[in-house]
Amino acid sequence: MIKLTMKFKIFFIFIFIFTLAFSVSASANDAADITETDDKKYIALTFDDGPHPKYTEAVLDILEEKKVAATFFVVGFRAELQPESLKRMRKLNCEIGNHTQTHADMSSDYVKNGVTSEIEKCSEAIFAATGEYPVIYRPPFGRISKTNEKKIPLRKVLWTVDSLDWSIKNKNKIINNIVKNVKDGSIVLMHDFYDSTVKALPEIIDILTGEGFVFATVSELAELSKISKLQEYFLDG
Repeated sequence: MIKLTMKFKIFFIFIFIFTLAFSVSASANDAADITETDDKKYIALTFDDGPHPKYTEAVLDILEEKKVAATFFVVGFRAELQPESLKRMRKLNCEIGNHTQTHADMSSDYVKNGVTSEIEKCSEAIFAATGEYPVIYRPPFGRISKTNEKKIPLRKVLWTVDSLDWSIKNKNKIINNIVKNVKDGSIVLMHDFYDSTVKALPEIIDILTGEGFVFATVSELAELSKISKLQEYFLDG
Protein backbone atom coordinates (compact mmCIF):
# COMPACT_ATOMS: atom_id res chain seq x y z
CA MET A 1 0.00 0.00 0.00
CA ILE A 2 2.87 2.36 0.73
CA LYS A 3 4.42 1.68 -2.67
CA LEU A 4 1.07 2.26 -4.37
CA THR A 5 0.57 5.56 -2.59
CA MET A 6 4.05 6.72 -3.60
CA LYS A 7 3.34 5.78 -7.22
CA PHE A 8 0.07 7.68 -6.99
CA LYS A 9 1.83 10.82 -5.72
CA ILE A 10 4.53 10.65 -8.40
CA PHE A 11 1.83 10.25 -11.04
CA PHE A 12 -0.01 13.35 -9.87
CA ILE A 13 3.14 15.45 -9.79
CA PHE A 14 3.50 14.58 -13.46
CA ILE A 15 -0.19 15.34 -14.13
CA PHE A 16 0.09 18.70 -12.35
CA ILE A 17 3.06 19.74 -14.50
CA PHE A 18 1.34 18.51 -17.66
CA THR A 19 -1.88 20.36 -16.76
CA LEU A 20 -0.04 23.65 -16.34
CA ALA A 21 1.68 23.23 -19.69
CA PHE A 22 -1.56 22.28 -21.42
CA SER A 23 -3.44 25.22 -19.92
CA VAL A 24 -0.86 27.72 -21.18
CA SER A 25 -0.72 26.28 -24.67
CA ALA A 26 -4.51 26.03 -24.93
CA SER A 27 -4.93 29.69 -24.03
CA ALA A 28 -2.21 30.87 -26.39
CA ASN A 29 -3.43 28.91 -29.40
CA ASP A 30 -7.17 28.96 -28.77
CA ALA A 31 -8.23 31.18 -31.69
CA ALA A 32 -6.06 29.30 -34.18
CA ASP A 33 -7.29 25.88 -32.98
CA ILE A 34 -10.94 26.81 -33.34
CA THR A 35 -10.30 28.01 -36.88
CA GLU A 36 -8.51 24.80 -37.76
CA THR A 37 -11.29 22.49 -36.52
CA ASP A 38 -14.43 21.81 -38.54
CA ASP A 39 -17.73 23.58 -38.05
CA LYS A 40 -19.41 20.73 -36.19
CA LYS A 41 -21.09 21.30 -32.84
CA TYR A 42 -19.66 19.23 -29.99
CA ILE A 43 -21.28 18.20 -26.73
CA ALA A 44 -20.24 16.08 -23.74
CA LEU A 45 -22.71 13.85 -21.94
CA THR A 46 -21.61 13.20 -18.35
CA PHE A 47 -22.96 10.80 -15.75
CA ASP A 48 -22.42 11.12 -12.00
CA ASP A 49 -22.64 8.88 -8.93
CA GLY A 50 -22.24 5.40 -10.46
CA PRO A 51 -21.56 2.77 -11.21
CA HIS A 52 -25.09 1.58 -10.40
CA PRO A 53 -25.56 -2.22 -10.46
CA LYS A 54 -28.44 -1.93 -12.97
CA TYR A 55 -28.65 1.46 -14.63
CA THR A 56 -24.98 1.96 -15.51
CA GLU A 57 -24.98 -1.14 -17.66
CA ALA A 58 -28.21 0.02 -19.29
CA VAL A 59 -26.61 3.38 -20.10
CA LEU A 60 -23.56 1.62 -21.51
CA ASP A 61 -25.80 -0.59 -23.66
CA ILE A 62 -27.33 2.54 -25.21
CA LEU A 63 -23.97 4.25 -25.72
CA GLU A 64 -22.62 1.14 -27.40
CA GLU A 65 -25.65 0.83 -29.68
CA LYS A 66 -25.52 4.52 -30.63
CA LYS A 67 -21.71 4.53 -30.89
CA VAL A 68 -21.45 7.46 -28.47
CA ALA A 69 -18.70 8.12 -25.93
CA ALA A 70 -19.54 9.82 -22.64
CA THR A 71 -17.79 10.78 -19.41
CA PHE A 72 -18.51 9.03 -16.10
CA PHE A 73 -17.65 10.58 -12.74
CA VAL A 74 -17.59 7.55 -10.50
CA VAL A 75 -17.78 7.14 -6.74
CA GLY A 76 -14.85 5.12 -5.43
CA PHE A 77 -16.59 2.61 -3.20
CA ARG A 78 -19.07 1.82 -5.97
CA ALA A 79 -16.24 1.41 -8.46
CA GLU A 80 -14.66 -1.11 -6.09
CA LEU A 81 -17.89 -3.11 -6.13
CA GLN A 82 -18.29 -2.99 -9.93
CA PRO A 83 -14.89 -2.83 -11.61
CA GLU A 84 -16.28 -4.56 -14.70
CA SER A 85 -18.48 -1.54 -15.43
CA LEU A 86 -15.40 0.70 -15.48
CA LYS A 87 -13.58 -1.72 -17.77
CA ARG A 88 -16.51 -1.60 -20.15
CA MET A 89 -16.57 2.22 -20.04
CA ARG A 90 -12.99 2.32 -21.25
CA LYS A 91 -13.65 -0.37 -23.86
CA LEU A 92 -16.33 1.94 -25.27
CA ASN A 93 -13.87 4.87 -25.28
CA CYS A 94 -15.66 6.65 -22.45
CA GLU A 95 -13.71 8.83 -20.04
CA ILE A 96 -13.72 8.17 -16.29
CA GLY A 97 -13.42 10.95 -13.74
CA ASN A 98 -13.07 11.06 -9.97
CA HIS A 99 -16.22 11.81 -7.90
CA THR A 100 -14.59 11.12 -4.50
CA GLN A 101 -14.58 7.86 -2.57
CA THR A 102 -17.83 8.36 -0.63
CA HIS A 103 -19.60 11.16 -2.51
CA ALA A 104 -18.27 13.59 0.07
CA ASP A 105 -19.42 17.19 0.31
CA MET A 106 -16.27 19.23 -0.37
CA SER A 107 -17.85 22.64 0.19
CA SER A 108 -16.62 22.78 3.79
CA ASP A 109 -12.92 22.98 4.60
CA TYR A 110 -13.58 20.07 6.96
CA VAL A 111 -14.16 16.78 5.13
CA LYS A 112 -14.75 13.78 7.39
CA ASN A 113 -12.31 11.40 5.69
CA GLY A 114 -9.96 14.11 4.45
CA VAL A 115 -9.88 15.64 0.97
CA THR A 116 -6.69 13.87 -0.08
CA SER A 117 -7.99 10.50 1.08
CA GLU A 118 -11.32 10.95 -0.71
CA ILE A 119 -9.58 11.72 -4.00
CA GLU A 120 -6.74 9.21 -3.72
CA LYS A 121 -8.96 6.27 -2.78
CA CYS A 122 -11.33 6.93 -5.66
CA SER A 123 -8.43 7.28 -8.10
CA GLU A 124 -6.92 4.05 -6.84
CA ALA A 125 -10.25 2.27 -7.37
CA ILE A 126 -10.33 3.57 -10.95
CA PHE A 127 -6.72 2.48 -11.49
CA ALA A 128 -7.41 -0.98 -10.05
CA ALA A 129 -10.23 -1.48 -12.56
CA THR A 130 -8.72 0.13 -15.66
CA GLY A 131 -4.97 0.47 -15.18
CA GLU A 132 -5.35 4.24 -15.65
CA TYR A 133 -5.56 7.12 -13.21
CA PRO A 134 -8.16 9.83 -13.84
CA VAL A 135 -7.06 13.33 -14.81
CA ILE A 136 -10.38 15.06 -14.10
CA TYR A 137 -12.73 15.22 -11.14
CA ARG A 138 -16.15 16.61 -10.30
CA PRO A 139 -16.91 17.60 -6.70
CA PRO A 140 -20.18 16.08 -5.47
CA PHE A 141 -23.08 18.55 -5.65
CA GLY A 142 -20.79 20.75 -7.79
CA ARG A 143 -19.43 22.39 -4.64
CA ILE A 144 -15.90 22.69 -3.32
CA SER A 145 -14.14 25.24 -1.14
CA LYS A 146 -11.11 27.08 -2.49
CA THR A 147 -9.00 25.54 0.26
CA ASN A 148 -9.98 22.01 -0.75
CA GLU A 149 -9.65 22.76 -4.45
CA LYS A 150 -5.99 23.64 -4.01
CA LYS A 151 -5.32 20.17 -2.57
CA ILE A 152 -6.50 18.31 -5.67
CA PRO A 153 -4.03 17.99 -8.60
CA LEU A 154 -6.74 17.15 -11.13
CA ARG A 155 -8.82 19.27 -13.49
CA LYS A 156 -12.17 20.28 -12.03
CA VAL A 157 -15.17 19.77 -14.30
CA LEU A 158 -18.65 21.06 -13.52
CA TRP A 159 -21.39 21.42 -16.15
CA THR A 160 -23.21 23.93 -18.33
CA VAL A 161 -26.56 22.12 -18.67
CA ASP A 162 -28.30 20.35 -15.77
CA SER A 163 -30.81 17.71 -16.87
CA LEU A 164 -32.31 17.78 -13.34
CA ASP A 165 -32.81 14.03 -13.71
CA TRP A 166 -31.92 13.65 -10.04
CA SER A 167 -34.94 15.78 -9.13
CA ILE A 168 -37.73 15.45 -11.69
CA LYS A 169 -37.26 11.78 -12.69
CA ASN A 170 -39.53 12.27 -15.69
CA LYS A 171 -38.38 11.12 -19.12
CA ASN A 172 -39.93 13.91 -21.21
CA LYS A 173 -38.88 16.69 -18.85
CA ILE A 174 -35.32 15.38 -18.80
CA ILE A 175 -35.25 15.39 -22.60
CA ASN A 176 -36.64 18.93 -22.78
CA ASN A 177 -34.21 20.25 -20.16
CA ILE A 178 -31.32 19.08 -22.27
CA VAL A 179 -32.32 19.65 -25.89
CA LYS A 180 -33.66 23.17 -25.24
CA ASN A 181 -30.50 24.34 -23.49
CA VAL A 182 -27.50 22.77 -25.20
CA LYS A 183 -25.14 24.58 -27.54
CA ASP A 184 -21.73 23.98 -29.02
CA GLY A 185 -19.36 22.97 -26.22
CA SER A 186 -22.04 22.13 -23.64
CA ILE A 187 -21.31 19.75 -20.77
CA VAL A 188 -24.53 17.97 -19.76
CA LEU A 189 -25.06 16.67 -16.24
CA MET A 190 -26.95 13.40 -15.84
CA HIS A 191 -26.84 10.46 -13.43
CA ASP A 192 -26.55 6.77 -14.30
CA PHE A 193 -28.76 6.11 -11.30
CA TYR A 194 -32.35 6.47 -12.50
CA ASP A 195 -34.68 4.51 -14.77
CA SER A 196 -36.06 7.77 -16.20
CA THR A 197 -32.57 8.81 -17.31
CA VAL A 198 -32.05 5.49 -19.08
CA LYS A 199 -35.39 5.85 -20.86
CA ALA A 200 -34.63 9.43 -21.93
CA LEU A 201 -31.10 8.79 -23.18
CA PRO A 202 -31.80 7.18 -26.60
CA GLU A 203 -34.12 10.03 -27.60
CA ILE A 204 -31.67 12.66 -26.32
CA ILE A 205 -28.92 11.18 -28.48
CA ASP A 206 -31.17 10.89 -31.54
CA ILE A 207 -32.47 14.46 -31.26
CA LEU A 208 -29.04 15.99 -30.75
CA THR A 209 -27.55 13.92 -33.54
CA GLY A 210 -30.32 15.15 -35.81
CA GLU A 211 -29.44 18.72 -34.83
CA GLY A 212 -25.86 18.18 -35.93
CA PHE A 213 -24.16 17.60 -32.57
CA VAL A 214 -21.15 15.32 -32.25
CA PHE A 215 -20.60 13.60 -28.90
CA ALA A 216 -17.23 13.85 -27.18
CA THR A 217 -15.71 13.21 -23.79
CA VAL A 218 -14.95 16.19 -21.57
CA SER A 219 -11.21 16.03 -22.25
CA GLU A 220 -11.91 15.83 -25.98
CA LEU A 221 -13.81 19.11 -25.69
CA ALA A 222 -10.64 20.66 -24.31
CA GLU A 223 -8.58 19.21 -27.15
CA LEU A 224 -11.08 20.73 -29.59
CA SER A 225 -10.40 24.15 -28.01
CA LYS A 226 -13.90 24.37 -26.56
CA ILE A 227 -12.20 24.99 -23.23
CA SER A 228 -12.08 28.76 -23.83
CA LYS A 229 -15.87 28.86 -23.80
CA LEU A 230 -16.05 26.88 -20.58
CA GLN A 231 -13.48 28.53 -18.32
CA GLU A 232 -15.88 28.91 -15.40
CA TYR A 233 -16.93 25.28 -15.71
CA PHE A 234 -13.75 23.51 -16.72
CA LEU A 235 -11.00 24.74 -14.43
CA ASP A 236 -7.51 23.61 -13.50
CA GLY A 237 -7.41 21.99 -10.08
